[in-house]
Amino acid sequence: MPDDQVAQRPIDAKRQRSQANRDAMVDAAAGLFAAVGYTATTMEAVAARSGMSVQSVYFAFHSKANLLRAALERATPLPTPRPMAADPDEALVLRVEAAVRSLQATGPLALAAAAAAPGDPAVEEVRARHDGQRAQAAADLVQHLRALRPLAHGVTPRRVVDVVYGLLSPQLYALLVQERGWKPKRYAGWCADAIGRALWG
Repeated sequence: MPDDQVAQRPIDAKRQRSQANRDAMVDAAAGLFAAVGYTATTMEAVAARSGMSVQSVYFAFHSKANLLRAALERATPLPTPRPMAADPDEALVLRVEAAVRSLQATGPLALAAAAAAPGDPAVEEVRARHDGQRAQAAADLVQHLRALRPLAHGVTPRRVVDVVYGLLSPQLYALLVQERGWKPKRYAGWCADAIGRALWG
């Protein structure tokens, strides 16, 4: 085996351990943020839940807001290519189903950020960044679908983007799915129907 490969192995193993430790901290923080909220979550609790020292958590992330940002990023599904479906109704359903899967993964963390943001500028920055990403996703959905079928007369893209942004929100998902007991599939179907009517009448 070449000497350079032998030399690289300890470095790679150390990097992998470091990443595994960070992942454990982020997973622990995500669980706590979702269960008890941002304010009630402490760095000490994250350390205990992840099996790390408090010093390690601070060294890796410096602040609880950075942990929240990392948790949201880790929970967010990787971007998927636009559906190849030429039928606009089918494409709408596929896009909405993907958005609902993202809400399932990120919703509790987004709600934790929204609840804590008014009193914490660092959390407000995390919340605003996440909401900005949701707004961009809504705009991309509308752009994609109006390219497949023109908007109804008198309907503006901005109006439909706002409808999509509001319907596919962590607040509404929590209300209907978590509080009212809707199945995610039912929620996705209802959103797709409402967005379709907003787009095309």
